[in-house]
Amino acid sequence: MSMPASGLLPLAPLAPLAPLEEAEAQALRDTLRRVGSAFEFVVCRVPEGVDEAGEAHHRAVLRLLCDDIVAECDDYRRKTIARDPSLADAFGPRLAFDVDAARATPRDASAVVAAERFAPLHRVSYQRDPAQVSWFEWLCQAFGDPPYTLDVADEAERASLFPRFCACTGMLPGEGIAVHDWVGDPEREPGRSAWSPYFDDGKEWWGIWCLTVWNPRRRTLAAMMASQTD
Repeated sequence: MSMPASGLLPLAPLAPLAPLEEAEAQALRDTLRRVGSAFEFVVCRVPEGVDEAGEAHHRAVLRLLCDDIVAECDDYRRKTIARDPSLADAFGPRLAFDVDAARATPRDASAVVAAERFAPLHRVSYQRDPAQVSWFEWLCQAFGDPPYTLDVADEAERASLFPRFCACTGMLPGEGIAVHDWVGDPEREPGRSAWSPYFDDGKEWWGIWCLTVWNPRRRTLAAMMASQTD
């Protein structure tokens, strides 16, 4: 996760995690990339003295995640063109996020339960009335069943991924969390996600995710994002 040199952001102070915590987060990022997860995330700490993380803090951590994704895409483009200059024209416009245009909607944090309650390949489609399925359950399904099957080492690793993700991002029950959704349902609210073309792929059929999570007990703010197609 990239941070300003001062470790602070104007109007919304955020700090890096402690070294061991950041090492755990990076290990999870590396694992998710290895298995082919659709989800990207960052986690920051809110310094002491801030009683409650407001929308400015949520937007700040979202901006950090967007900056990291853009940097990664730029690095991939640069390395690819360096290997084969003829591919320069194959890339479209540079990925961009208009974070200032994004609008947050609170999610019902009571929907968050222990991730271990769900099977590793939890699916609710065709089994229950979709209107009765919580957003957290849909998140679990999306996490474990992306457009390309997760390439895990074994079923034990598959079972560990969503609980590790929830623990790392502070998305845990009973800890007074606050969750903001920045894109909504693309079919019902198509304009909510128009602040970046990043979300275009997921709108084809799989779906899109962009959440920020404040955990006051751990004093962490996390941002997570996913959009993918086949």
